[in-house]
Parts: sequence; C-alpha cells; structure tokens
Amino acid sequence: MGVLVAHGPDEWAQVITESFVPLSLGSVSRTFQGSVRSSVLGPALTLTEVHTQGPSIVARTARLVRAEPRDDCLFSLHLAGEGSVLQGEREVRLPCGGGALYDTGRPYELRFPTDTRQLVLQVPRHQLHDRVGRVEDVCGRVLSADQPAVRVLAAYVCELAATCDDVIGAQRDELGAAAVDLLAIALRAAGGDGSGMPAGRAAVLSAMRAFVRDHLADPRLTPEALARRHGISLRYSAELFASEGTSPAAYIRAERLRLAHRTLTDPRYGTLTVASVAARCGFTDRTTFTRAFVREYGLPPAELRAAHSRNA
Repeated sequence: MGVLVAHGPDEWAQVITESFVPLSLGSVSRTFQGSVRSSVLGPALTLTEVHTQGPSIVARTARLVRAEPRDDCLFSLHLAGEGSVLQGEREVRLPCGGGALYDTGRPYELRFPTDTRQLVLQVPRHQLHDRVGRVEDVCGRVLSADQPAVRVLAAYVCELAATCDDVIGAQRDELGAAAVDLLAIALRAAGGDGSGMPAGRAAVLSAMRAFVRDHLADPRLTPEALARRHGISLRYSAELFASEGTSPAAYIRAERLRLAHRTLTDPRYGTLTVASVAARCGFTDRTTFTRAFVREYGLPPAELRAAHSRNA
C-alpha cells in the first residue's frame, strides 16, 4: 500500500479511519499534517507507519464502538515525540522505544502534544488470546524499552516495516506471525509470572491452536504433524481438542475455511483467483476446497465473493 498523506484535520480523520478503525478527532492543530504507510502481513494483520506534525487528540468513542464494532488490538511502538493512551481507568505514557497495547472493542483516546512517529501493529484479538490468555489483562500495560524482550520486539518490528513490502506470499504471513509471537513474549515479560498466560493442558491446547492459525497455508499441517510438533501423542492431542468439542482435523479444517472466507471477502485480495485462495489456506485440491466451503457456508467460494462485492 502507498503512503496516505493528510493536510489538515478533515483529511486526517479520513486517513486514520481507513487505515485502522473508525475514529474521531478531539483536537487537532489547524496546521496539522500526517501520513500513514500500511503493509498487510496476513488477513486482518497489518503494520502501519504513522508520522504526525502538530498536536492532536484521536478518539474511539463509545458511540463508534457501538456503531462500528471491531475485534482487534493495536500495539503502538513509539519512536519519536510524546504521546499517551487512555483506556478505561488507565492512562499510559508511550515511552520512546517501547509502547502499549489497546483494545478497539472499547473506547480509547490517543493524545499527542508533539510531532510523533509510530509503528502500529494491528492484531486480531484471537491471535493474542491464544498466546497470552485474557487480552483485557494485558491492555494498557507499558512495554518499556528497558525490558530485553521489548527491545527485541522493537528491533524486529522496525526491520519488518522497512523490508516487508519486498516479501510476498506465505513468507510475509510467517513474518507477521513472528511479530505477534514477539509481542506476546513482551507482554508476558511485562506482566511477570502472573500475566494471565494459561497453564497446563490449557497452555498446550492454546499453543497448538496458535500454531494451526499461523501455519494454515502449509498443506503438510495435519493432526499427526501438529501432535509431533508439540511433543505429544496423537491420542492426547485428540483429548485436548475434544475438551473444546472438536478434533484436531476439524479444527484445522474450520480455521482454513474461516481464513478462506476472510480472504474472499477482503477487497485487498480481490485479484486472487479462487484456486490461489484455496492454496493460501492449505487446500491442495480446489474441488475438495469448494465442497468443504459449501458445506460450511452454504454457497461456493466464487458466489460468496460476487455477493459480497455487490453488497459492498
């Protein structure tokens, strides 16, 4: 995606809404200028570089949350200037070289009294939940550059922003998944042992679910490979998924179909053929993919895409 530049408050409101989630402006200087450059790292996972010149206040109000619900989290890596995030009863100052996580499903306010530069990682909630447990417990937590895990995260995200446009296909998705892994490590490190990370059987199941979601494009992802990757027997793996009312094979298939649905209805992937979408989601045979998709969603992939395009 190219760079979007805003000259003034009205343009900035439109740019940030298109780049992140619906937002409103509380206060912006008349001479304000801003720019964003977004890179897609996978379905619903993006990394956006933000530059602002002039003071500004940006809000996701309760009205916007009700009218335009979202289920993502935003991690702001603050690189220059001053800024803070207010969500709930927490106000977090954004430290240079570090940052904070906030939740688009609840109202928040971003305050920037100076020129700023940030990198913002937009992550679907479920990806963080599988890695850290209750997302509510880690939102609003300061990630200081004094912490080694945060420095590693910051270095990786900065390098990813500089190079990801040169990476295509499954490798880009893998790099995005690694960024989420590093964010989860930094969040757990900031919270200490009581960070909300699930334990025991739940931890193994969460790790397996996260691994599935991060490797859906790999056709070699099977229940046997999943169990082997986590050092457990196929029988024990089946027991873990049975506790959630499913099986390893059914979970893998459901997540692949869910990814296919998101891809087919995302205009950013409108140039991909149905066969390409199937391959990106780990299906090696289009006929098998189409049959499974019809069973799950009631119509063929091409018809779903066409219907979504007409209604957009």
